[in-house]
Amino acid sequence: VLLLENGGNPLPLQNVPIYFQPLLHIPEIDYGYYTVPQKHACFAMKEHRSYWPRGMGLGGSSNLNAMIWQRSSPLDYDRWANLSGSDEWKFDNVLKNFKNIEDYHGQYCNEKWHSQDGQGIYVSTTGYDTLVQEFLEAGREMGYPTKDVNGNQEPSFSRLDVSIKEGRRFSAYPGFLEPILSRSNLHIYRFAHVNKIHLGKISKRAFGLTYKRHGIERFVRTKREIIISAGAIDSPKLLMLSGIGPKKHLESLGIKCQINLPVGKNLMDHTMTIFGPFTVDTPGKTNVPGRDTTLNTVAQYVLKGKGIMASATGANAVAYIHSKFSKERGELLKKSPDIQLLLNPVNSNLPETLEEVMSVQPGLLKRYFKGLERKDSFMIYVMLGKPRSRGDIKLASTRPFDSPIMNPKYFSHPDDIKRMVDGINFTVQMVENTKAFQSIGARLINRHFPGCEKYELKTNLYYKCYAKHMTFTVYHQCGTCKMGFGPEDPKAVVDSKLRVLFTKGLRIVDASIIPEVPNGNINAAVMMIADKASEFILDYWAQIDNSMRSRPK
Repeated sequence: VLLLENGGNPLPLQNVPIYFQPLLHIPEIDYGYYTVPQKHACFAMKEHRSYWPRGMGLGGSSNLNAMIWQRSSPLDYDRWANLSGSDEWKFDNVLKNFKNIEDYHGQYCNEKWHSQDGQGIYVSTTGYDTLVQEFLEAGREMGYPTKDVNGNQEPSFSRLDVSIKEGRRFSAYPGFLEPILSRSNLHIYRFAHVNKIHLGKISKRAFGLTYKRHGIERFVRTKREIIISAGAIDSPKLLMLSGIGPKKHLESLGIKCQINLPVGKNLMDHTMTIFGPFTVDTPGKTNVPGRDTTLNTVAQYVLKGKGIMASATGANAVAYIHSKFSKERGELLKKSPDIQLLLNPVNSNLPETLEEVMSVQPGLLKRYFKGLERKDSFMIYVMLGKPRSRGDIKLASTRPFDSPIMNPKYFSHPDDIKRMVDGINFTVQMVENTKAFQSIGARLINRHFPGCEKYELKTNLYYKCYAKHMTFTVYHQCGTCKMGFGPEDPKAVVDSKLRVLFTKGLRIVDASIIPEVPNGNINAAVMMIADKASEFILDYWAQIDNSMRSRPK
């Protein structure tokens, strides 16, 4: 097994959750992609472009993500089974893969849903409880139970499960790769950039690839198969550079199209708006950096692995709800909840840092948060779980090191902004109309977000304007090498076994194969895909080897 990785080992600081945002934009560990300017979203961003960090290094984007561990709804995987034509992807059949990849030490230890065998990703529950009880109680007041959203998910509220062990990030690297580095059959080339997959002219078998390492370009021949795991941006890019993709697009760049497939289409992503702030009358109820971040905070983290430093974003509780549009369309039993809420009980009093990290226009957040620097307040992240907008990825050139052209087309489908606005409405009602939050005097600030002054506060038009300005990716790009039910599926790039159509010896195992984005954070889903793929690969080659041995000599 030869593993080619464009980056190196994870940096030690990446293990500290609080450094999640400060370590973005570092080119040695982050590809630092940007989308094209968006027509319907990202109005508060520089040039209306969304910043897409992608992990470079062994462990990939699990070295950079916010460590939120969510499986999503079982209904989403049953949908995958329908779209792929294979029951292997039904939730009942992937549950064992979810259990295979996790070592669960969270709040809901239940053998039916979770595994605790010391292997895979260490999953725990967030180590600090600021405002959690108010959030969960508010949910119960509104008719939502407190339950395990990583089991048989339904509309509900919960404390947040994360891939953190004793206060340290637990990515795919320590979970799966580091324990097997000593295997004699595993060879790892770090800082190796794959430039092209080579296919046989007639057979279309992937017989080798070209990569560049330390300034030298080399060719390596394949004995069995090539597995691409470059993610939803770079996997389609590599396929297209290799002549696999939309014929018209490839020929426009002078690339001979070997296989005409809809590579780069069906781009999906979760969008969220960071909504608030909601101020609190009760002092000390939220975390205020500068006031509450002290030497004791550091000591709590170093000695116990707990506190705000053991959290990437500050989020510590989650909810899944159906928007009113789901309810009106009779989707409650047929489709998964389409809105996710994350509680972030931290005063966002570092606007310059947020502007730099999130690529927001300079000065915008400072104006909005002015005067609230020492005030107890919190934010709620409203995420669109089931977006209907679809974008695409195209090549910018034939040069392997050039970034591709990424256009997610956020809010291009009118249903998406309607559902987002409904999620914001729910959030405001929850905070301002429940006893749990009113007991601490919580309320939305009486202030316009810059650019939305012409709209009356707390109206749908204002919320729509806010969401179109404060549009953030949740880093869940997927779908660009869509799994389908075979060559007869015009939208498919891979089959249900993740094999690239019309080729031999070429497989894709990453978020790009997702046919429809699930309603939660996708890190767990991607690792589940990898575990499922390992079964496919081992079973296939075991059958080949057995057939070879059974042949008469």
